[in-house]
Amino acid sequence: MNPLLEINADMAGRSQKILVVEPDPQILEILVASLARRFDAHVTCVADAESCLDVDLITPHDLVISEMHMDDSCGIDLAQKLLSLGNRPIILMGEEPSSEEAITALRAGVRDVFVKPFPVSELLEAAEGMLTGHEMRRQHTVKYSRMRDMVRRVIRERRDMNRRIELLCKDLVGAQKRLVHRVAEYERTNGKKSK
Repeated sequence: MNPLLEINADMAGRSQKILVVEPDPQILEILVASLARRFDAHVTCVADAESCLDVDLITPHDLVISEMHMDDSCGIDLAQKLLSLGNRPIILMGEEPSSEEAITALRAGVRDVFVKPFPVSELLEAAEGMLTGHEMRRQHTVKYSRMRDMVRRVIRERRDMNRRIELLCKDLVGAQKRLVHRVAEYERTNGKKSK
């Protein structure tokens, strides 16, 4: 089976969470409707950075799409705070962000910066790629963790088996010594009787 199809099948079984931070209700409505049509995901909407952090602390999201310029915060600062809470893709949107802002955002860990107005289809394509990549990394982390636990268990079992073998060897050596002493004693007593 194609690995991407396996990832998409796993994603279908696990409800994804998308957080949209947009103060403009009209843009928010378009984004939510488009995301709902494209993804089988739980979409949470907030209007400011403070609400975004509050919501994400309670329920971490798989993808965050945020306005770059908000009344209570800068999107770059919000992205840095979100990334400190957990690794996930973040997309920023803004009306004519400067090239310096875009570079700073990308250096801060933001995956993409969209300049408004933009085709929603492009945002959806980027979001889909990021969600797939995020899910692949999540699954890789889970597999790596399971493998690490399995290796630890094997090492523990091996140490336990080595200890048991060591005790068994000590018992065998002790039994052999006792047998040698008994045989020697038997030969002495039988040797005396035969004389």
